[in-house]
Amino acid sequence: MSEQTPKTIAVFATEYYETSITREPIELNLENYPELEGMTTEEAIDYVESNAWEMKPTNDDDGYDSLADELNDMDIRRDKITNETQEINAVAQMF
Repeated sequence: MSEQTPKTIAVFATEYYETSITREPIELNLENYPELEGMTTEEAIDYVESNAWEMKPTNDDDGYDSLADELNDMDIRRDKITNETQEINAVAQMF
């Protein structure tokens, strides 16, 4: 018994990409962060990058729980989409 030629197939496109968003910076006064005392600039940068969720916000009156929360609420300075690819797929039946 031979297979019949199908009358329809499902065809769809899938897109892949990476998105990055850079937000406006906040200037930290290192004197307001005793945990950074005695650190070099490079050490302070490493510390902030690793511990922003545990650090206090720059202004306690704004209602943020952490420095990271405050940073995530800053205006977007730049967004970028990279590694865009697309593929066309076909299947016998749509899922």
